[in-house]
Amino acid sequence: MYERPKLRFNCYLLREGIASAQEALRPQYRLTGNSAMTEIEPTGEAPEGCTAFFSSKKDGVPPWSRSLAEVFPALSDIKSLSHRLILFLPVDDRIFAVCFGYGSSALEWSSIEPNFGLRFASRSYNTAALNEIRSRRIDPSARTQSVQIPNRTGIRDFDVELEGEFVRRMVGELDGEFNFPDLGAVVATDSIAFKTETDLREVHRVLQQMLDVVTENAAREDLRFIDALEPLRSKDDLTVELEKLLIQQLFQERATKQSEPQDEDVASLDPFILSFAPPDDLTIENVHAIRVRRGDDVGLLSEMNIAALLEALSGFSGSFGRSALKDIKVMAIDSDGNPASQSTPLKNWLIFEAGSEERRYLLTLGKWFALAENYARQLDEDLSEIEDVTSYLNLADWIKGVDDDDKYGEGDYNLTASDGRADIVCLDKKTLTSVGSQIEACDLFHRDGYLIHVKKYSNSQTLSHLFSQGFVSAQILTDDIDYRADFIEKVKSLNPSMEPVATSAPDKVVYAIAVEGKKAIPLDLPTFSKVNLRGFIRKLRRMQVTPTVARIQMR
Repeated sequence: MYERPKLRFNCYLLREGIASAQEALRPQYRLTGNSAMTEIEPTGEAPEGCTAFFSSKKDGVPPWSRSLAEVFPALSDIKSLSHRLILFLPVDDRIFAVCFGYGSSALEWSSIEPNFGLRFASRSYNTAALNEIRSRRIDPSARTQSVQIPNRTGIRDFDVELEGEFVRRMVGELDGEFNFPDLGAVVATDSIAFKTETDLREVHRVLQQMLDVVTENAAREDLRFIDALEPLRSKDDLTVELEKLLIQQLFQERATKQSEPQDEDVASLDPFILSFAPPDDLTIENVHAIRVRRGDDVGLLSEMNIAALLEALSGFSGSFGRSALKDIKVMAIDSDGNPASQSTPLKNWLIFEAGSEERRYLLTLGKWFALAENYARQLDEDLSEIEDVTSYLNLADWIKGVDDDDKYGEGDYNLTASDGRADIVCLDKKTLTSVGSQIEACDLFHRDGYLIHVKKYSNSQTLSHLFSQGFVSAQILTDDIDYRADFIEKVKSLNPSMEPVATSAPDKVVYAIAVEGKKAIPLDLPTFSKVNLRGFIRKLRRMQVTPTVARIQMR
């Protein structure tokens, strides 16, 4: 009996309302474009309504061929050849684009349903049989991480705080309760990729079931955060208004009058994060400089942050409107002066979050998202349950230095906060040793057993270190007998009367956050700082440690 060969099918779901294949292609690949793809006719083996578009292109001489041609003359005639094939497959009232070769690069990305693959994964993956997770932290660090494990493992074994991350890719196996053929490892991104026989009717059946799963099922508990980010369409009025708000925050007085948001709800949003960060495909170890260009204006960034970006743009002529997000091109340069990345729009290099009590919006990797209302509501409810010890501890105000030049830092504050108080000792910079590492137990220690960790918050910094510090110190005090003994001895040397309470540590952990104005802690923190905090709160509670928060007024 003839067995059809298997191929890996990479499938994108088109947005609702996309009625034709031509609409889903980038303009240059449409029938009227200068790189038009050719429509090819199927036989009766194809499902009804299936269409296909194909093109091939000689891409020139590969660099390795050019370099080695003198040694191996036969390489001098080598040419790169790329192929594109896209099958448009109707499923119910939707259309899937099934891509081979470089086919996906011919798609108009605004026509693609974002997160379809990940939404399917969140409903059907066996969370005990995953192989890879790729995610990006949405905070000023904008760290991207990819964790791969050859053997199947559980989601918690990856040791990744996924809820604080923007997950971009997952690879794993489907749960046995779903009636799918053996698809092998399923790759979920915006698309869904699986391996099956080259029978398009079988591919149609699989995609039909996947669409039903996403439509009818809720995300699983361990993966429900994937549904928390609702993609916004690039041409929506809301997206346009959000980009105007971003321009106002980024360029201030150099922003054009036309870039002021007209939507009052958007104009009133508070900015939480504005950061400059590299795209996912850039390896920063090979970056010597970052170049920005608009027309004939060119600038170089001295560092990879917003301040350096604005300094580089300060010499550019004219003002900046919403089009600057697309017109300003950014490219990484290596140590030899060669491009280390593609030249891509400024929008792809920015992290931005703004919100109100009702809604939160964020930009990352060039895409806009809204935080789902039910997720945001549950997040705030969970954080509201954290005990607030602000009034009880009565920590001193944080007095900023002249021009807020950071000369008055956390060390200065901790000394001030403990000065003259018999109920607090300062342990800042008094590191203790655990397995060869120097680790602070806390910044301040209170006579009632509170391990107080202090951090100043501003729009330009992350709180990730603070939350991790509180958990790690509690864990070490619990697990490392020698570290614990040194901690007790250190507290005793500073205030002998506090020795008894030191012996009960870790009992209570305080995240003390200094903020300006009337910002509430923790409800007015950036979304993914709040998510990150919730994760560490849960970890502390599992250790039978009481987590608390305290607000420090900065003035």
